Amino acid sequence: MSYCQKRLFTLLAVCILALTAFAAGFGIGRHVLPYSRSPSSAGDDEIQGQFQIFWQAWDLVEDRFYTTEPLNTQEMVYGAVRGMVESLGDRHTVFLTPDQADLFRDDLEGEFGGIGVTVAMTQEGWLRIVKPIPDSPGERAGLRTGDVILEVDGTWIRGMDLVQAISLIRGREGTEVRLKVRSPDGQEAELVVVRAQIEVPTTESRMLDQGVGYLAVYDCNSLAPRGVRAALDDLLRNDPVGLVLDLRGNPGGYLHVAKDIANEFIDDGLLLIERDSSGHETTHRASRGGRAIDIPLAVLVDSASASAAEIIAGAIQDNARGMLVGTTTFGKGSVQVTERLSDGSALQLTIRRWYTPADRLIEGQGLIPNLQVDITEEDILAGRDPQLERAIAYLLAGPA
Repeated sequence: MSYCQKRLFTLLAVCILALTAFAAGFGIGRHVLPYSRSPSSAGDDEIQGQFQIFWQAWDLVEDRFYTTEPLNTQEMVYGAVRGMVESLGDRHTVFLTPDQADLFRDDLEGEFGGIGVTVAMTQEGWLRIVKPIPDSPGERAGLRTGDVILEVDGTWIRGMDLVQAISLIRGREGTEVRLKVRSPDGQEAELVVVRAQIEVPTTESRMLDQGVGYLAVYDCNSLAPRGVRAALDDLLRNDPVGLVLDLRGNPGGYLHVAKDIANEFIDDGLLLIERDSSGHETTHRASRGGRAIDIPLAVLVDSASASAAEIIAGAIQDNARGMLVGTTTFGKGSVQVTERLSDGSALQLTIRRWYTPADRLIEGQGLIPNLQVDITEEDILAGRDPQLERAIAYLLAGPA
């Protein structure tokens, strides 16, 4: 590798290390970083000195590694950046290839090519199906809530991060993906699913028995606020005695979307607190005019409720606006910015921590529901939902 190539790689690393200076705003940002730092600064000289070991190893690989194929230097560079990022020890700070970065963008925009299931990575490293989208390719092929995806096109996926696993499943409309799946009762099967263009339903709403309204929010993407407002307008016309807000399986999304949704239920009060590594604090308060600020409220959460969904649930809990029902949430109490690099790859970088209105840090801990109710695999297989049943019972019981 020439000196110019090495210098470009060093500058890439310098720019990534300095990303916090470019991060602005909340949630997800999309920018292309300029490679324009002067190489004359003392900091750059020190980093170049530290890179001598890297270049020694690189040159040894180039000169002496046994291979019958040309080295894939692009993958070597990506691997080096991944190693640098992983050394930070933050599970939410990750490097994304161009394809993975596009996948992440599509998630937040609410439309992509795939099989139409919501998934979550368990603490044990399994990719578990939270819920198939109705009439999606995945549901038609036989995928069900609680199934675990073991292999994708012959590749074992346990231990991958969520983005890596999802990127194997996603693909162009009309192409096939072969999945090895284990059901909750331990049976394994291979399924072939034909990918389609998936438009993610961000909300689902209906009136339940005994006059209780139900609103599920599956994602905090850019489409969610509009869906929530429309659903609330429709439900409130029925004069419900109470409302169930279902955030189970909601993996989060944009911070500003979480605020918009929380505003519909909280008329006045603190929504969250942000702090950066220097201790600088930013507070976010509810704005008046929400549609559902007075109706009795129960919020369903589980271990897959994360990030922006936890902001909504934490704000409702700490403002005593409603009761959380279910199981402890995921515990993602940090804010990321996603910066696109010049080749389309990206760095998702943690820039701040967020705290609930009562100044609780939930990172790695989650929110504990007021009413803790488990749902078992037997419940799922039998079509029972004890968490929803408990929320309805709470609302029907009245203020007492």
